Amino acid sequence: MKIRTEFPFILPKGIPDKDGTLKKVKGIMRLIKVGDLLDIYRDVRVKESEAYFYIVLLARVVTKLGDIRLVTTKTIENLFPEDFAFLVDFLNEINHKVIKKIPLACSSCKNEYIGEFTLLGEH
Repeated sequence: MKIRTEFPFILPKGIPDKDGTLKKVKGIMRLIKVGDLLDIYRDVRVKESEAYFYIVLLARVVTKLGDIRLVTTKTIENLFPEDFAFLVDFLNEINHKVIKKIPLACSSCKNEYIGEFTLLGEH
């Protein structure tokens, strides 16, 4: 079974077009990689203010956002608070789902299914 690495989403509020009309925006977010976290902790903006952590992280993992060709920290900063909160929640949801669910196969009957497990330190 192949692990999905990209996940589609639709921003709940959206981005205003040229006329100021809000339009629903589709996007794609990829899973976080260890290298992303290492680079973020080296980022000067994050060192100066930990509040910048999710802005930098989302700019790295949101690979598509409507017609925007390159998602940057400025792109993320210009989102409505509802959409920013949605993306942070979505980021946590997709990354934790992958960690907690694994493909399993019965050695006797060969049936395949998804197994769930609890990580250490979680209740």
